[in-house]
Amino acid sequence: MKEIKAVSSEVELLEQIDIFQTAFESSYDGIHILDSAGNTLYINKACERIEGITMKDAYMFNIREMVDQGIYSESVTLKVLETNAAATIIQKVKNGNTVLATGTPIYKDGKIDKIVVNSRDVTELNFLRKALSEKEELTEKYQEEIRLLRLESLKNLGFISKSPNMEKIKDLAVMVAKVDSTVLISGESGVGKGVLSKYIHRLSSRKEGPFIKIDCSAIPESLFESEVFGYEKGAFTGAEKSGKVGLLELANGGTVFLDEIGDMPLHLQPKLLRAIQDREIVRVGGKQAVSIDVRFISATNGDLKQMVKDKTFRPDLYYRLNVVPIFIPPLRERREDMIPLIQDITEKINSRYNLDKKISKQVIEMMLQYDWPGNVRELENIIERMMVTEEDEFGVLQNLIGKKEQAGSAESYRQKLEEYDKKLLLDCIKEKGSVLRAAEVLGMDPTTMRRKLHKYKVPKAYWAEK
Repeated sequence: MKEIKAVSSEVELLEQIDIFQTAFESSYDGIHILDSAGNTLYINKACERIEGITMKDAYMFNIREMVDQGIYSESVTLKVLETNAAATIIQKVKNGNTVLATGTPIYKDGKIDKIVVNSRDVTELNFLRKALSEKEELTEKYQEEIRLLRLESLKNLGFISKSPNMEKIKDLAVMVAKVDSTVLISGESGVGKGVLSKYIHRLSSRKEGPFIKIDCSAIPESLFESEVFGYEKGAFTGAEKSGKVGLLELANGGTVFLDEIGDMPLHLQPKLLRAIQDREIVRVGGKQAVSIDVRFISATNGDLKQMVKDKTFRPDLYYRLNVVPIFIPPLRERREDMIPLIQDITEKINSRYNLDKKISKQVIEMMLQYDWPGNVRELENIIERMMVTEEDEFGVLQNLIGKKEQAGSAESYRQKLEEYDKKLLLDCIKEKGSVLRAAEVLGMDPTTMRRKLHKYKVPKAYWAEK
């Protein structure tokens, strides 16, 4: 009976060994078992495939010899023996593969008896990682190209800027153009709120639809409702017999720009709120709701929050309009935009009036010193005045900037202007080495420059021989 049990146990043990061996040979990962001296006790077929070695080589050579022969760049087995602990390394093997190897020690009587090494080929993973990295770099390059193209399109739309704050506004405008969320643009008069609203429209899916501007400050209150919402025939005395379609209906499929929204009559604000929320209106004298499909963009140079507190603007309408707020800073806070704006405005005026004029460098320098309370609109007006009239550029600026001079100041604006002009001329002569070269750089006739120097009482010894 004991003999039968012994045979049975031996059969079970052999079956278990067979199961383990089958499992090891079926493993996708390499399994390499070594003794404490670094000699191979077992190696599966996956290990041969991954590491590019034969079973014969594995049994013939000690692990140290295989490292010396370049079969392995380094050995996780030796690392385990050195540290007396499990270790994981990435190593290069004979066939050129990159292998992630983990060595696990098996202890006996407190000492390492065997080391089990699991290896996995990560060559393909590294290839995929490299390919992914290259694609990410390519994506970044494409994104930068798209950004530059977007900036070029902005230039074509008249939205010229270079300052970091305006770059952020451009990026935000591109994002909101993709959706129909209401946008509230705020900023001082003349900063370009209308230009930004047109830009958002032209980038949106509604670009083929109409862009209707409603100036809430320009429409008389008595006509506001009928102009904006329309009216049915016979709605009031003097109404057209056939009725009239309002501006909101005319904007179907496009964008409505509500400029100076703070000036909208308070009693009509609930009606606008319904148009925004429910996308429908009721004409004056009508009973049936009319569906509309428009995108709303509003603008204000006032403080709508304060108006809400003062109860001159409905809070529910304010929050409905203020889904995406965009604040455009005044020109004095983004002077980096000045030169590209001056260049763009000059080009447009030359094209419009068939001119070939330019703003001199010294005048541009003076423009950069001015605060431009009227912002871009004021800048456009002054440049146009300079270019289409025969007035002296300095005289135009004197008339503009001189208004800031306080009565009783020690020096007149003309004196300050002459001092600035004198310094600019002398600095340029010093830098270029002669009156002729300085005059060429400043776009000035040399005779005119000498006359100015004489007028400013600059000693001839400084410039006459130059």
